[in-house]
Amino acid sequence: MTPQHTPYERFRANLATAMDLLDLAPAERKSLEEPKNIHRKAIDVAMDDGTKRTFDAFRVQYNDARGPYKGGIRFHPLADEDEVKALAALMAIKTAVAGIPMGGAKGGVQCNPKELSRKELEAVSRAYIRAFADHVGEDIDVPAPDVNTTPQVMAWMRDEYEKAKRTYAPAMITGKPMAYGGSVGRDTATARGGFFILDEYVRSQGLKPEKLRVAIQGFGNAGATMAAFLHEAGYTVAAVSDSKGGIFRERGIDPKRVAEIKAQTGSVAGETDGGRAVTNEELLELPCDILIPAALDNVINGGNAGNIRARTVLELANGPTTPEADAVLEGKGVTVIPDVLANAGGVTVSYFEWCQGRSGEQWTADEVDTKLRRTMLESFRAVREEAAKRKISHRMAAFVVGVGRIVETMKARGWM
Repeated sequence: MTPQHTPYERFRANLATAMDLLDLAPAERKSLEEPKNIHRKAIDVAMDDGTKRTFDAFRVQYNDARGPYKGGIRFHPLADEDEVKALAALMAIKTAVAGIPMGGAKGGVQCNPKELSRKELEAVSRAYIRAFADHVGEDIDVPAPDVNTTPQVMAWMRDEYEKAKRTYAPAMITGKPMAYGGSVGRDTATARGGFFILDEYVRSQGLKPEKLRVAIQGFGNAGATMAAFLHEAGYTVAAVSDSKGGIFRERGIDPKRVAEIKAQTGSVAGETDGGRAVTNEELLELPCDILIPAALDNVINGGNAGNIRARTVLELANGPTTPEADAVLEGKGVTVIPDVLANAGGVTVSYFEWCQGRSGEQWTADEVDTKLRRTMLESFRAVREEAAKRKISHRMAAFVVGVGRIVETMKARGWM
């Protein structure tokens, strides 16, 4: 991977364009080009066989002008500083676009949780929070789940933090189990927020859901939940896939039935019921109206963007479209609703959980859903208006909105 194609360099390229459009001064630009803090630790963990292993761990804090840092923690063997830096920066843009009073951060541990026992996973989780306990907290930096981390991991981390600090801290971390300070709606929030935006966009274009076909790459939590929401709203979900392959059925599939097949066989690529099996690569190029990448990054790239037949791409995954693909899709007139807008439902409901933890309240499902819908639609309308005014893509409009809001707050605080 050449330097200009690292995740952080990609972020810097979009940031630079947004700063040009906002006509920022050199000093203002400099304050946004690098994270505020990069914390690195080597954490030692006792393994089940009596040995000790050392894992590299990170917490990158990009910007906290608008409020405490906010961002997930991922456990992955390829998690490195550059990736975590990029995700922290994008989280700052995402919280600003969503209009919530938080900043952007991200964390990671270089480990493969699939190779760890439950006891070892708990030990890694507790060691991580001990290592960074002085850098997190409800008024400083509020972590959350990310790749390969779960509500249980968040519960272990909260418990370890409370032990280390000898305090009660329900708002120091989000994505927790309901029994330990979690929020209703958190498990479906990413898909729910994306659904609100997509449905608003479809109706703003004068289109009818029942006449639109959707292909979803990724049938994990976000993809499967999105498929269910769309099916219930009358859209035709024509194709879905997971890591082992997918199915395409032109007249539509029932996401509930597909979920049952996956539960039985371990993959959606089982019974096609009159459809046909497709690979993940083939799914991206199927004849459909809406394409939703909901799994991996960089799946829409310079090699396949010219073959994309969808007219709308909604990014539920983080970074599924490369800059080269963006240029191709824009040239073809394809509307890309970017990740920093489309998948912000997760961090929005994390913010709601933080609010509930601080106040001691427990909101109802209807309250969460109503507040999420309002937040997502206000964000989308701000981005759509910016895109129309400046005649730029939705991605660049989201960056302009997000960067503009961060800069406005930094100026108000006297930081620039």
